Amino acid sequence: MQEHRSWFKNPDVWFPVILVLSGVLFFSDALFSSKNFFFRDILNFHYPLHKVLIQAYARGEFPLWNPNVALGQPMLANPNYLAFYATNLLHLFLPFDYAFKLHFILHPILAGLGLYFFQRRLGIVSLAALGGAVVYQFSGTVLSFLNLYSIVQAVAILPWVGWALLNALDRRSGRWTVVFGSILALQIVTFEPLLLQSGLWLLSGLALLHVMQSGNRRRALLEVTHVGCSGLLFALALAAVQIVPTLELVPRSYRAAGYDFSIFSGWSIHPIDFLNIVVPNLFGNPYTIDGSIYWGEPFHNERESYLVSVFLGSGALFFVMCSILSRRRKLQLILTALTLVAAILALGRYNPLYSWAYDHFPLIRLGRYPSKYFLLGTLALSVLTSLGLEAVLQLQKDQPPSRRKIVSIAVVGLALGAGFLALMVYWQTHPQFLENWIGLKLGPTLAVKKDFPQIVSQLLASVRSTGFFLLISSALMLSLALWPRLSSLGGLLVLVLGAELLPANLGLSPLISGADVNFLPEVNAYLMENGPKEPFRVTPSALIGKAPDMKILAPNRSSAWLTRLSRMRGDQLHGIPFGIQYSLEGSVDGLCTKEAEELWRTCLRLPVAARLSLLGRLNSPVILALDEIQDSRLKQLAVFDTRSPLRLHVYWLNGTVSRAYFASGLESVSSPQQALEKLLSPDFPYTNTVILEAPAVAGRTSLAGAGTARILEYQNQRVLCEVESGSPGYLVLLDSYYPGWHAYVDGIEVKILAANYAFRAVEVRAGKHRVEFRYRPRSFYAGLGVTCLAIVFGTVVVFRGRDVVRVRDGPE
Repeated sequence: MQEHRSWFKNPDVWFPVILVLSGVLFFSDALFSSKNFFFRDILNFHYPLHKVLIQAYARGEFPLWNPNVALGQPMLANPNYLAFYATNLLHLFLPFDYAFKLHFILHPILAGLGLYFFQRRLGIVSLAALGGAVVYQFSGTVLSFLNLYSIVQAVAILPWVGWALLNALDRRSGRWTVVFGSILALQIVTFEPLLLQSGLWLLSGLALLHVMQSGNRRRALLEVTHVGCSGLLFALALAAVQIVPTLELVPRSYRAAGYDFSIFSGWSIHPIDFLNIVVPNLFGNPYTIDGSIYWGEPFHNERESYLVSVFLGSGALFFVMCSILSRRRKLQLILTALTLVAAILALGRYNPLYSWAYDHFPLIRLGRYPSKYFLLGTLALSVLTSLGLEAVLQLQKDQPPSRRKIVSIAVVGLALGAGFLALMVYWQTHPQFLENWIGLKLGPTLAVKKDFPQIVSQLLASVRSTGFFLLISSALMLSLALWPRLSSLGGLLVLVLGAELLPANLGLSPLISGADVNFLPEVNAYLMENGPKEPFRVTPSALIGKAPDMKILAPNRSSAWLTRLSRMRGDQLHGIPFGIQYSLEGSVDGLCTKEAEELWRTCLRLPVAARLSLLGRLNSPVILALDEIQDSRLKQLAVFDTRSPLRLHVYWLNGTVSRAYFASGLESVSSPQQALEKLLSPDFPYTNTVILEAPAVAGRTSLAGAGTARILEYQNQRVLCEVESGSPGYLVLLDSYYPGWHAYVDGIEVKILAANYAFRAVEVRAGKHRVEFRYRPRSFYAGLGVTCLAIVFGTVVVFRGRDVVRVRDGPE
């Protein structure tokens, strides 16, 4: 009976339950309906890629190659697919759409739990730890990551990896080092450079704290080195199945050269964004078609901000100030330093040191969008909030001088809250002042599109909310300082923190109906039913003709209609779950091959007639365009509505080369650039000639009717062709040339040659032959072998390891 009562009263049981239940309540609309997340790249990029991945698993094969996009590209090697992330297991027993949205919902809830237990491992009292966990879990920063499918997991991994490191250092066992390495491996498999750096900053800060708190600093430094290096090596080994193929892909991708500074530093946090930490919805609502009630474009690359909100709440920042009263000086120093590091890095181009880092550290150029760094700052500020709460909650144990300090801080908070309310009253009576200032920042071009009365109304409501919650938090703290026996006020303080955050951040991850998620555009249905039986590529509408008119004929102004428009106009990726293959379009992640990206950029520079000629040489007979194109080679097949003044035209391009063809002619070049120039040449006989980067090989003239080739079987990782010719020549397959593909002529392996700048060819003798291409990347199998060994090693250590417990408890 006593054990039952002890369990019942244990805050480390009930406070996590509160965090989970509040998360379920917050996401109830998504959890208990068919609605799903859609904003930005979610449905236009990640959803189709992930569906292709799960389809590959459902067929019982490793998801190694995706032939449907960018002329064919590695699938597993691209970390954006998250091929080996844990939430893929949800698809084993849940419908695809529900498992897909659970990936978003689970991570903020796990983030709150992770920060709670992380703080408890630091020795912070339970109620204060709950307050910091609420702030982190429902912060604008964490919830903004829900717009980013492939990196949302970082919000949960960051606190859990800190928790695991503290356990590994305190318990001094191989078992906990394996746990630490396993959690770190989850971050590594996502291969996101900036968030990986954020994790390393946090681990460095915790390692320094461990050394500073130790009585024997030399020994503590050795412990940190041992645990850190062992955990990192195990994490790398565990993630090898992802790392090794990715390291093979990156040097061959467009991203290998790094981004130029404008892209590298794009979506930096503007200094004015820091005001958003205490003022909710500072820039208005970015989730509309025309952005008429949003005014943040001048500060965010003429778009919405990458992190739509960094709102933490005035109450949280108030308790951050109170953290100066905490007796945990070393921890407070580390957290303050981490906050400053995160803020400085997140400033990006607004920080002169960032351009210096760009010039001197080439590897750093692989990342982009510095505002991601502020996730580290949000975590540090959330823990500082807990330290401030803890200082207030321990008033009963403090001496009168400490109480007087808290009273002074509470009075300052009351004055600041009153100041915000006074400012709101002034702006409410002088709305023209705000309208003029915002209009000046927007400039005349953007200003004409804005609904200034609604923008000002929203801003006034935000300022009023900040003042109100600052007053409430200060008043409660003052009451607790004057009457310290009112211990129930501590729980009320945590409740106020949540009450400020939850309503303000509820709209940060808008939803779209399940019917719109599963919407099959007419153009895709048409192509699936009427397309050729042989493999062919579709050219998306963004490559030919006009961009879509934003005057969308929609019943409301939700930006969800932009996603629907993207599907209706036949944009790239939406058809790949149905087997529709696309030709050229800009890569969102920069991880297509260099050749595919360069062909797209080259195509954009050509006049329309020359673009069509190039597309004909890439096996792209279906051309989608949002206006009428006059060209004798084009035949219009169909026209579709797009809910805008523009209509989608489907054309057939005559004279397009087959995916596989026999080339009796050969033109040899000495460089990839010469191969591209030859491919673009108007007089290049592309239907029966191959371009090889082999200057030592003599060219030869093609012979009309010398041979034929056809595809017998086309699968993601296997292509079977038949060639029949009267003379020796080459079978050319217009799929990406990439290591890991093997070719067999009549069962005998032969070398695959780089052909026509970006594609594959094999040499064949005269006669009839079967040519098989198989994708068996050594990088994957090498990585898989290392990962399997790591799993075996980790399992042995976990079940045979012993702990030497050294628990952190109480203040320093």
